Amino acid sequence: MAERPAYTEVEHTADVGVELVAPDLGTALERTAAAMFDLMSDLDRVEERRRVAVAVRGRDGDLPNLLVRWLSELLFVHESEHLLLCTFAITRLEEGVIEATVGGEPFDRSRHDPKVEIKAATYHELRIEEVGSGWAVRVIFDT
Repeated sequence: MAERPAYTEVEHTADVGVELVAPDLGTALERTAAAMFDLMSDLDRVEERRRVAVAVRGRDGDLPNLLVRWLSELLFVHESEHLLLCTFAITRLEEGVIEATVGGEPFDRSRHDPKVEIKAATYHELRIEEVGSGWAVRVIFDT
């Protein structure tokens, strides 16, 4: 089972979002992904039974773009492979590039209670910035 990340759920009109902090950028990206999937279905009930390699390229120097592309790619894996993802391990994080291995299992209605259907990560009120000794993220999802 995956470890649920520490995050705060943000209510936003008809949408939902998350806010969190992490000690470094890679961890912030991993935790944001985990929080997104925890909004969709309780991560405590999802097991890593299958792994998928993911590569994302964003615009150089544009962290908000890289974050949205990362989350969008994970939503694509969810939709195309019918996987609930629960583990996120970034193996390469460079200017405009994320490579990672993510894990999860096929959705099983008898074990996984769907919570929120997330359609997309948005740029609305998006924040990813270095603060103090870590990184802060805020992202609103289209539901």
